[in-house]
Amino acid sequence: MDPINNKKMPPKAPGNFRAVVVEELLAFWSFLLSNWLYILPGLLLALSLIYIVRPMPPKSLTIATGQYHSTADVVGHRYREFFRQHGVDLQLVESKGAEENLSLLAEGKVDAVFSQGGMDLPEEARHFESLGSVVYQPLWLFHYQTESGDPDLNKFLQGKRVSINIPGSSTRAMVQQLLKAQGINTDSANFLAMGTKDSVAAFKEHKIDAIFLLGAMASKNVQEIAQYPGVQIYNFPLATAYAKRFQYLDPVTLPAGTFNLHPIVPKQDVQMIATTLDILTTDKMHPALQLLFMEATIDFERKRVSYFSPGKFPTYMDTRIPESDVARRFFKEGSPFLWGYVPFWVASLFDEVWFYLIAIGAIVIPVIGFWPSYRKTHAVLSIESCYNELRLIETEISLARQEAGGVKAEMLYRIDQLKDKVRELWVPTGNRSAYYDLRAAINIVREDIVAELSAQEKAVH
Repeated sequence: MDPINNKKMPPKAPGNFRAVVVEELLAFWSFLLSNWLYILPGLLLALSLIYIVRPMPPKSLTIATGQYHSTADVVGHRYREFFRQHGVDLQLVESKGAEENLSLLAEGKVDAVFSQGGMDLPEEARHFESLGSVVYQPLWLFHYQTESGDPDLNKFLQGKRVSINIPGSSTRAMVQQLLKAQGINTDSANFLAMGTKDSVAAFKEHKIDAIFLLGAMASKNVQEIAQYPGVQIYNFPLATAYAKRFQYLDPVTLPAGTFNLHPIVPKQDVQMIATTLDILTTDKMHPALQLLFMEATIDFERKRVSYFSPGKFPTYMDTRIPESDVARRFFKEGSPFLWGYVPFWVASLFDEVWFYLIAIGAIVIPVIGFWPSYRKTHAVLSIESCYNELRLIETEISLARQEAGGVKAEMLYRIDQLKDKVRELWVPTGNRSAYYDLRAAINIVREDIVAELSAQEKAVH
């Protein structure tokens, strides 16, 4: 015997599978219609509980950015526009930089901050959550020296008046760590504490010899200085070594001609080191607003020109700060299923509860299916309603026979209307006999009316 032919084949799916599914859905809809007095209060109660546990997101929030025209300032303005499109007012709080931003967040003076990878964290950082990194921020060292800079940074900076920005700024925090590793004392008189705006003005007027600046290509300060006549960009030949020593740094290469193709600026590829611009918040921020930040980062990445590692952002890099649940889910699964079709807070809520809704549905719907009256309740009530209407017509016929005018032709119109109404009823399997019994009863009453009208007409003639 052929073992293949002897093997039992699985049963075939019923040919009327689609009809079965449609009928099941109609039965469920009928169940909702017939029990709406119980379902509606239950639904309102559920929505009230959801609102208590997960209230609507606030219409405004604050984020600490940085100094004027810095990367955080420029990115913050783009985020503010994105938030405005979704009906949320994102208020930008100008600050000295990432170091001050962390203090503001720890003190609860802002809802979120732009920070940078590698920053020393305050004690209150245990409440911080990361929404990921937005963009690379290279460390720029601009100078006027015509020949190539000395690969030994110690020798290059010797005797030069250099701005390392003000305390609390992102630039100073990173430069101090870097120069400390080089054995350079930043308290020396030639290292100047000047804000970004003052540093740029002094550098352009040749009042200082060099300027450190931490910023992405989006920074207007970087764009302004890099294209200023005679300005050179220091090449960091030890970029890879720095990245090995400081885990929050990555070596990046600035391509020749990035700022200008004619004349070429810079004239050759420049090796640089970069940290990241990160968004930090606390566990108090509403999940829907966290999602809005994640989508704003995607929008920013989509619209900008990426010179360093295109497609890398948004990502989670500074692992010292735990990523929020919203960020973790976003990095793993991307935008919520309903994003772009419903308000952002609805998309956020559904993204968190869809699994539980499916699980509940998988349990509740079969349970309802075993409810004896589940499929029949609405049909029974509809048929009974039609029987009541039919009985009313019969009563009116009996009364009309006793009156001088007799049965009116209007009765025939009403019985035909009832007949059409019954035809439109949806009747599930198991109630068909009651349905056809009703139709038969209507036909009997209709025949009585026709017979009565005929008898009345003959009596007149």
